[in-house]
Amino acid sequence: MNQKRKIVPEDLWKLRFVGDPQVSPDGHRVVFVVTETDLENNGYRSELWMAETDDPESVRPLTRAPEGDLAVRDGSPRWSPDGKKVAFVSNRDGEHRIYCISVGGGEARPVGDFKGSISAIEWSPDGEKIAFVAEPPEEHEEEESKADVYSTRRLRHKFNGRGFMDDSRRNQVWVTDAGGGETQQLTDHMNDHGEPNWSPDGERLLFTADRRCERKMYYVPDLYSLKIADGSIRRITEGTGPVALPRFSPAGDIVAFFGHDEGDSITANQQLCLIPPLGGDYRSLTAGFDRSVGNSITADARFDDGPGGPVWCRDGESLLFNLTDGGECVLYEVDLEGDTCIVKGLPPVVTSYSANSTGQPTIAVVAADYDSPGDVWIARDGGQPVKFTGFNEEFFSGVELARPERVTSSSPDGRETEGWLLRPIGHSSGEKYPLVLEIHGGPAGTSGWAFFHQYQLLAAAGFGVLYTNPRGSKGYGQQHAAGVIGDWGGGDYHDLMAAVEAACDRDWVDEARLGVTGGSYGGYMTNWIVSQTTRFTAAVTFRSISNLYTKYGCSDIGFYSNRRGMGGAELWEEEDFIMSRSPIRYAPNVETPTLIVHAEDDLRCPMEQAEQWFVALKRLGVECEFVRYDGEHHDLSRSGKPYNRVDRLHRMLDWFKRHLTEEEDNSSREQQGVD
Repeated sequence: MNQKRKIVPEDLWKLRFVGDPQVSPDGHRVVFVVTETDLENNGYRSELWMAETDDPESVRPLTRAPEGDLAVRDGSPRWSPDGKKVAFVSNRDGEHRIYCISVGGGEARPVGDFKGSISAIEWSPDGEKIAFVAEPPEEHEEEESKADVYSTRRLRHKFNGRGFMDDSRRNQVWVTDAGGGETQQLTDHMNDHGEPNWSPDGERLLFTADRRCERKMYYVPDLYSLKIADGSIRRITEGTGPVALPRFSPAGDIVAFFGHDEGDSITANQQLCLIPPLGGDYRSLTAGFDRSVGNSITADARFDDGPGGPVWCRDGESLLFNLTDGGECVLYEVDLEGDTCIVKGLPPVVTSYSANSTGQPTIAVVAADYDSPGDVWIARDGGQPVKFTGFNEEFFSGVELARPERVTSSSPDGRETEGWLLRPIGHSSGEKYPLVLEIHGGPAGTSGWAFFHQYQLLAAAGFGVLYTNPRGSKGYGQQHAAGVIGDWGGGDYHDLMAAVEAACDRDWVDEARLGVTGGSYGGYMTNWIVSQTTRFTAAVTFRSISNLYTKYGCSDIGFYSNRRGMGGAELWEEEDFIMSRSPIRYAPNVETPTLIVHAEDDLRCPMEQAEQWFVALKRLGVECEFVRYDGEHHDLSRSGKPYNRVDRLHRMLDWFKRHLTEEEDNSSREQQGVD
């Protein structure tokens, strides 16, 4: 028998990821995306694969991404109405554009001449046109200025991963001739548009947008209907809450969407709602759940861009949706009266799904577990789901993983928090081990049963790992999610510390060797914790927040998201309160050696947040190191360049080994060129 080895940072390069499964109109085939690391180009390579839904052995490639000096990404596959072709988006010629390929084989051909940031492609019901979302092409004036300059009059002028946005170039809805003819722009407005969906008769397109220009502070998209014949646009909803992912029923008499009616709230439960296609009263099919529809389970090893949202099936008699419940994300079917049932037999975290809308449904799902980043599962005609892919089975058969152990803890105010513990790989009875607290982002993220490479890496390196869902997390009801509003660093801090103290009661945990780490909101909490207690021996703060006051004006979402998070506090009215919840105010309390890791192009948690924290700790004599990655943004740990992602993991391991185990990750030190 081969002995299993411990997982290492470079194993991230060996994984293959499936996503966005799309069932053909007749339910006989499914197409999906497979993504793998392209080390030669320091990026990722994606191809389309296909399977016959009655044969798990039929899985095969549909497209082959050309090899060369470009990391080619084929994605967003969508079936033509007759099921004979698949349209998809690819950068195979250097720019993103729409391609089409016959399921019978052959070469993919480009559709139309539009090139740019294309997303959300949708076939018209007659198969003659494809709608999509993109920014208008950049216009070059005859006499261009020689100045390197950017100007804006918009409050919303930048977005993480997208960069600084030209005032005249926002996402619009377009339509192109599927046979290769002209491309037409259907919307022209100063705000972004998205998520087009055709009516069954092809006469209308739904889309979402916040077109009310006076709403500069908030972003509450409404549902709109565009009449193809004359281009007229009608608003369907009334701005009482955000609308996302609208879908016409097969008969065209109902529109389903995800949303709620609680305005700009970030803690309200997102619900599955129905509305007449031209507006009117709408109702929720999931009001009985004190949970939010959609998936909020966090992971660092996932490439699944499936749109989610409501999926019609059984000739419009029911819909599919996923819902986060504690550490799981479950797939449900609901009828038009609101009666629900769980689609059973799937792994605990459903990340994307689809079904054919007519007849007995064939359901295709990507679902993950703690020991799998996700596989395609298919259920036919109400039968049990069958696993169709296993791209990572050989890899996981050769590495030893730590199985999560569910734990609970109780805060001083009686709040119960769910969490999970990983024991160190190869732990021995009677021995004590260091423990690292991992804090998720959000704060509306959710820890759960998804595979998390970083957590398993720490366990393989000899650390126990604790991850929890303190107040603010999704999956435990609206009250729990709202428990952090206006109280960052309050009840959530007590939840986390109570979980740590409960974990320290385990006989294998060495409470004198505690580490803490997290990213984004988790980075904020890491900074906050070491400024409030000396309980921890080492800290690693990723894409963190140190000064909420400056983040209000520097983050792409600071002026509205942080304001909401602080309970509506305005800078010039609540300066003392905002600073009282900023770790930078308490920097003189910090004694914990801290590694600060940040991405240069992070617009969500801007670089200035890391710089302020580093300068403060260095001036105060705290042992710290500042690592910054050029050309990366907020999603470095999830989709950054492969070499940067692995370098980041080595540095984290090195820091914790030096301070919690009196060892060093020698491979990491050599890689960094450190004596």
